[in-house]
Amino acid sequence: MLVHIQILRFIAAVSVIAFHALGAAPDGFKVAESPISFVLSYGGRGVDLFFVISGFIIFYATHGRGLTPAEFLRRRVERIVPLYFFVIFAVTVLAVTLPATFGATDWYTPRHILKSLAFVAFTDGEMPVVYVGWSLEYEMYFYLAVALLMAATRDAWRNVVVIFSALAIAGRIPGIDAALGNYAFFVDPMILEFVLGVIVGHVFVNGRAGWPMLVAAACATVAVLVTDPTHRVIVSGVPSALLVVAAAFVSRKRTDASWPERALARLGDASYSIYLAQVETVSLAGATVAGLIPSIPPLLLLVVTSVIVVAFGLLLNIAVERPLLRFSRRLGALRPVQASG
Repeated sequence: MLVHIQILRFIAAVSVIAFHALGAAPDGFKVAESPISFVLSYGGRGVDLFFVISGFIIFYATHGRGLTPAEFLRRRVERIVPLYFFVIFAVTVLAVTLPATFGATDWYTPRHILKSLAFVAFTDGEMPVVYVGWSLEYEMYFYLAVALLMAATRDAWRNVVVIFSALAIAGRIPGIDAALGNYAFFVDPMILEFVLGVIVGHVFVNGRAGWPMLVAAACATVAVLVTDPTHRVIVSGVPSALLVVAAAFVSRKRTDASWPERALARLGDASYSIYLAQVETVSLAGATVAGLIPSIPPLLLLVVTSVIVVAFGLLLNIAVERPLLRFSRRLGALRPVQASG
């Protein structure tokens, strides 16, 4: 296990939680005027770090393993789909049964739920039922692209870097967003963050990355920089890639992690549950704490809310994510046996 990569996963999850915690704070706390208002500007960029880590981890965990496209996709589906579906179901049930607490039920239409389950809520220009699921739709896009390129080409990783870089460049063409509408999703420069992760993984595993990958990624990054120097790929994606580089090589050099590092890595291992656990929990926890302690300082409100959400995420990881993952992997292991019988 790359301990420091796991720690980065936890940091990414907590930064997004902090962003949503402050965003959901009651108006009386005047968060925008507090010293920690920067969290509202930068906390959500933990998603960019997640995307870079995802590109890195997917390459690192699968390169040279001889996986078929179907095996690759099955493993990724096993990892993200069961818990996501569980949370969609849980949030929908809570909203329908307790609308006064969890929001209007007109958001939870059968069409919207089905599109969320299919990872295509973006086609309606809407957030999924589980609002952080927009990032999972990008994850699934990346997984499907890699699986298709594994099936169709000899060097899927080089080709996904080149193709995603070309798509990101296309996304900077004036008028392309208006022309594609909701389907501009496919050329959003954020996909470059997966590319950066793959390149970091390539260098980490092989000691180098091929020129086609480097040139393609560099051209795409420059295209984004020239057209929008403040784009999140530039201000968050590139720094995130540097963080992943540092974490990966520190993990390689320091194989004997300290107990605080191991503890943080354990939290990182639960980062997916922690990330999904914030849905509804952040606003509910923040409102409860603010109601119980009206004079609580914004910083303390942020810390207490984040701790509650992380604790709930750990519980979700232990009670739901791990059992679902074991069950889905057992099903996957049974399929070849059943087919051969």
